[in-house]
Amino acid sequence: MLPIGYLVLIPLFYVPVVLLLVKAFQPDNGGGAFSAFTSVFSEGHLLGTIRQSFEIAGLSFGLMLLLGYPLAYLVCFKMQQRFQLPTLLLLVMSGSISDIVRIFGWYSLLGREGVINSALMHLGITHAPVDGLLFSRFAVVIVLTSGWLPYVVIPIYSAMRTIEARQLEAARDLYSSPFATFKNVVLPMSTPGILGAFIIVFIPVLSDFATPQLVGGPSSLMIGNFVSDQVLQVGDLPAAAAAAALLLAMSVVLIGVAQRVTRKFHGG
Repeated sequence: MLPIGYLVLIPLFYVPVVLLLVKAFQPDNGGGAFSAFTSVFSEGHLLGTIRQSFEIAGLSFGLMLLLGYPLAYLVCFKMQQRFQLPTLLLLVMSGSISDIVRIFGWYSLLGREGVINSALMHLGITHAPVDGLLFSRFAVVIVLTSGWLPYVVIPIYSAMRTIEARQLEAARDLYSSPFATFKNVVLPMSTPGILGAFIIVFIPVLSDFATPQLVGGPSSLMIGNFVSDQVLQVGDLPAAAAAAALLLAMSVVLIGVAQRVTRKFHGG
């Protein structure tokens, strides 16, 4: 199967990556191979955008983990076997909704005339619509979390499925409390699932541009927006390729670190 896999990967992945790198290192206006990178960093706000991207992606993944880990635990250990697969299928279906549909759905919840503002004013909590709910970093984090949460739950659930009932019984036989059982058995054995979720979710969230563009403000733009602006507004393809190459390099480093930690937990 390996040659067949390469027949797909070479034209659809490796060739575009090579073309991206060629464009990024293409000399511009008589400059050297790093002229595009120099141009990108000379604009001054790219580093701030990268930092902002990591902050938003980190907050989003943290919230996904806070919600997704207990949900995976409930599905794996507290739900009857016959209900587990339908629940996971519902999660997958919710994650397959178009980003545009999801974003405009959140408009009806977070907007000035949305459900949340209407409820706050009806209850007398506020006397005017709260503008900070939409077009803010808060909105970006919430929309990203709602879209990618299923892809955090499923890897963690898969890791928890490897925990055998006799291991939990052994912990109880040794008079382990429920918290100690979770701390010493469930959490360590489900950590590879957390790292797998990190690889699956964090990188795409880090490079997202549609969500910050549609529900964020100036304080929530990400590196994907920078690349998009360089292509669609400025028309500077080498600068866009250089920024995308930086994002690719950061993604490779993050994946490498996550895989190294995963091998440590697996004893490799």
